[in-house]
Amino acid sequence: MAPSVFGKVEGLDLDNIDVTTEEEIDTHLTSQRKRRGPLDPGPLYATTAFSVWLYNRPDLAKLHMRVIQDWSSKGLKSIITASSFANMHTYINQGWLVGIENCTRGLQRSGVTKAQLIEAIMHAQLSAGIRGLQHVYLALGIILGDYVERKEPADWPEAWAPDPDAFKCGMDYSTRELTAQDRKAIFEWYEKNIGEIPRRITFLAKHDPETLKNWRTQYESTFRGALPKQMWPYLSLRHCTVVGDRGGLREAALLAKAWGVSDAYIVNTVIQGAYYFTGWERLDMVAEVLEEILG
Repeated sequence: MAPSVFGKVEGLDLDNIDVTTEEEIDTHLTSQRKRRGPLDPGPLYATTAFSVWLYNRPDLAKLHMRVIQDWSSKGLKSIITASSFANMHTYINQGWLVGIENCTRGLQRSGVTKAQLIEAIMHAQLSAGIRGLQHVYLALGIILGDYVERKEPADWPEAWAPDPDAFKCGMDYSTRELTAQDRKAIFEWYEKNIGEIPRRITFLAKHDPETLKNWRTQYESTFRGALPKQMWPYLSLRHCTVVGDRGGLREAALLAKAWGVSDAYIVNTVIQGAYYFTGWERLDMVAEVLEEILG
């Protein structure tokens, strides 16, 4: 008998891709059904969308689970590699209600507080707009009202910690106009943190300085001390990978590096974005942007 390499996962023999028995399928679907509950909800689509795989192409279901198993074996924190934060962010932008709820339940199970969840939602709102908040309302309206926090806190990567002051550049919030000092403060913040000034910043400073100030105030106010500051570039890395934003991806990667996010987390984040949402071809663009930034 050949040695086991991948083993069995929730009833599925990942070492045997060519043969999947009815017993394997029944065991897997039953395990997912029994997980449905307030403390261990399991994916809402684990007995529906997954069944399309299992009854028609179980080989691809098993290959998918091999990928997931590999991500969890790299020694990275599951709060990041399980990708509930990043996937929720994308689902808010795309409007997939089932996914938003599923990721929220997963985060709740992992010890994420309501304040941390809300900050991630507010980050997504910056790109998803009011439609994104409507998706959140439809998916989480009841859940947010009675969100139960676990006693065990989320397990973050080493040195990841809240730091709301890191976002502040020193603007004068008492004026509506972008003063010369405000402009200087914004430019210096980018030079200090990522070593360059994004073109959109210089564009707005020239053509619509009031909007730049209002937008920058939103940027500085979204994280108020619940989430680690590193979650900002982490979520931005995923979003920019999915939507194909080269400039945003570069900025997110530079900020991630400046704030202590390791290359392993950066790579895992962009790979998962391509795997779940765009196809591997998106990694051509990612590689062009990140090769000079990664070690």
